[in-house]
Amino acid sequence: MATGYDIRYSLLNDARSTLFEQWHRECDRIRRNADLGQRQLEPLPAAPTAADIKALAEDLYEFVQRK
Repeated sequence: MATGYDIRYSLLNDARSTLFEQWHRECDRIRRNADLGQRQLEPLPAAPTAADIKALAEDLYEFVQRK
């Protein structure tokens, strides 16, 4: 059975994966649009920060704690 630490660690990894997947999709979209339109690449969004990851993990953990 998973401990509280295991659950929090898993949620932190899930949050990190989710945010980085979204970031990669957005970067790919921007690059693809630039290639298709043969125009200058617009600035890429900032990568998720530790604070972003922690905030999402806390939201997920709050959901798990709800009865």
